[in-house]
Formats: sequence, C-alpha cells, structure tokens
Amino acid sequence: MRPAARRPVLRTAVVSGVAATALAVGTGACAAAPPQAGPAAAPPSPSPARSARVEAESAPWPEQVRAREGERLRERWPALAPAGGAAFLGTGERLAKKIVSLTNVERAKAGCRPLRTDKRLRAAAQGHADDMAARGYYEHESPEGRDAGDRMRAAGYAWSTWAENIHRGPKTPARAMEDWMKSPGHRANIRNCALKDIGVGVSMSANGPWWVQNFGVRR
Repeated sequence: MRPAARRPVLRTAVVSGVAATALAVGTGACAAAPPQAGPAAAPPSPSPARSARVEAESAPWPEQVRAREGERLRERWPALAPAGGAAFLGTGERLAKKIVSLTNVERAKAGCRPLRTDKRLRAAAQGHADDMAARGYYEHESPEGRDAGDRMRAAGYAWSTWAENIHRGPKTPARAMEDWMKSPGHRANIRNCALKDIGVGVSMSANGPWWVQNFGVRR
C-alpha cells in the first residue's frame, strides 16, 4: 500500500496601518493552509499572523564550496536544476525572481500594477524562510513572538501596510503560486492592488523548500 501523500502548508497575513488594523481578515489575523512534502494541495485554514528574524544576504562562497553546494542541491531538488547543465548557483535568487514574475502576471489579470522588488522586503522574507527551516516551525510568528511587520521594520522598511504569504514543500515556483492562487486569502494578497512592493525568500533546506512572499506599502 502506498503511504498517503503529505499535504502542503501555506499561510498568509494582511495588516494595515500603524495600529495594525487588518485589511481583510481582522486585526492581526491571517489565512493559512498546511506544508507540502508531496504532490497534493490542501485548502487554507485560519492562523495568527506573525513572523521571525531578519538575516543578511549570504556572502559569496569560495568556488569549491559553491560547487559542492551546487551538487548537493542538484541531487536534492532536480526539478529546480538549471537547464543545459548550468551550475546550480544563485538558485534562491533565481526562484525568488520567478515568484515575483508569476505574482505580477496574476496581478495583471486583476488589473493591478506590477509590484516593485524591494531589497529590504527580500531580506525580511529570506530571513523568515531561513529561520523557519533552521528551527523547524511553520508560522508567521517566530517563537519569540515577532511578526512580519517587526521583521520588515528591522530590515529598514517603514511600512504603512504589509502582507505575507508563506508555503512549505512545493518543488517549483509554479507549484507554489498555483497553491497560493487556490487559496482565497493568499490570492487576495497577490491581487491586492493597494500593495506596491514585494520581496521573496526561498530556503532550499532538506525539510523544504520554504517560500515567503512579503508585500508592503511604504509610509
């Protein structure tokens, strides 16, 4: 008998204003759905909106270390390997850019302007993806109780509105976006025409991949 497929996990949060009044689901609330370690997707369920720490961009690795890491990632995530035998370098950045592109395609369908990539939101999103992977939790709120708004501020992004989507398990950006678009809460964030900026983080750890979308409007 084949074991049952584990389901994907997605979460989303929307908060607006200095007083953290929610845009869509109530003050400090978010919609959420489960991590993916298999092919099946799952419907979303409510969850508190919180997040984690910020980590700086990784420094360039020595060539031998980069090559070794590339081989490790290629074996673990063959679906994400670059075509034509290209080196598996800059994978997280490449996948993040693809998520941004797919997000703007969906926004165009709703008549929204494209989001601008913001390096501070990207640092915040990457920090949260890395932190969840390293410490094995799956929430918008870190174990210390810090949310996405805290993380964005720590990265230097002074927001008037923010939103966050997270996911664990999809092996490709297209699958992550497909799952988010099937969830009303995540889709509402992606197609919220009031949001202006985006930053995406991707962690390729063994218990992932982990995907984070951070959206915002600067003050």
